[in-house]
Amino acid sequence: MNLEENKNCRRDIREFNVPIPWGHIAVKVWGIENDPHVIVFHGRMDNAGSFDNLIPLLPNHFYYICVDLPGHGKSSHFPPHLPIHSEDFLMPCLLLVKYFKKEKYIFMGHSYGGQIAFLFSSVYPQFVEKLVTLDVLPLYTIETNKTVEYLRGKIEKVVKIQEKLSTGQPPSYTYEEALQRFCNTRYFGETLFKEAAEPMLKRSLIEKGDGSYYFSTDQRMKAYINPLHDMRYFIECNKLNPISVPVLIIFAKLNDLPRKRFARTLEQLQKNKNVTVLYVDGAHDVHNNYPQRVARYICQFLLLQNAKL
Repeated sequence: MNLEENKNCRRDIREFNVPIPWGHIAVKVWGIENDPHVIVFHGRMDNAGSFDNLIPLLPNHFYYICVDLPGHGKSSHFPPHLPIHSEDFLMPCLLLVKYFKKEKYIFMGHSYGGQIAFLFSSVYPQFVEKLVTLDVLPLYTIETNKTVEYLRGKIEKVVKIQEKLSTGQPPSYTYEEALQRFCNTRYFGETLFKEAAEPMLKRSLIEKGDGSYYFSTDQRMKAYINPLHDMRYFIECNKLNPISVPVLIIFAKLNDLPRKRFARTLEQLQKNKNVTVLYVDGAHDVHNNYPQRVARYICQFLLLQNAKL
C-alpha cells in the first residue's frame, strides 16, 4: 500500500450536522457516500480534527465520518448539570448509525473514542463490521473496593465544575496561548506538534469578540464516569459475549500505562482469535504526530477481507 498515493488522491471533504433530540452532532466526512462507511471517534477533550493528518493516508474508497462527540468541537453538549457517563455516548452512536442508514459500519477510535467504539460494538454488534482502536483498551474496570471512592470523587468534581461555571466566564486566551495550551497539556507529558494541534484547535475555539477565545469543550468531560464494574464482570461479559468481528488494536510503545495497568484486560482480549494487537514507535498521539506509523497497518486491515494481520 503506497501511502503517498493515498495522500495525493483528491477526496471530497464536507462538514454538516446530524440532528439529535438535544441539538446536533457535527461531522467531517471524507470521500464518496456510496463507499463503505467508517465512523471515527476522537479522544476525550479532542475532536474530529484529530484525524486530519491520518485520513489522507488511508484508502480512498471508504467514506470516513469523523465525529465531534457530544460536548466536543462543534457538537452540542449533553443536557446540562448532570454528570456524564460513558454509557451516555451509546445513544448518539446509535443515532448516527440510523442517520446514515447502512447495515454495517467499520468503527475506528483513538483513546476514549476507541473505548466508546468498543462499548458500542459490544452492545450493538449487528452494526459493526470491523473495529480499529488506537492506544486504548475497553473502558477501564473499577475494582469493587474502590467504587465508592471513585464515584464520590467524580460527583464532587462535577459539582465544583458547575459552581465555577455558574459564577464566572470560562478562561479566555489569545490564539497563540490556546495553541500552546493544546500542544502542551496532553496525556503523559507528550507534546502535540503544531500541525497536529491546529485542526483540532480550530474546531474547539469560540471567539469572544475582543480578539480572545475560549474552548467549547464540555468541562464535565474532565470528570466523566466509567461503568462501575470490576475485572470479574469484564471477564464474564467477554465469555458470554465474545468479540465476533475483526479487531485491530494499535498501541504506542512509549505509552505502556494502559498495557501494564490493565494487563488482564488485554490478556482476555488476546484470547479471541479475531483480535490483532500491534505496537508502533511513538507516544499516545502517534496517530496525529506521526500518522504514517499507524496508517500502513490500518490500510491493510481495512482492505483485507478476513482482516487478520
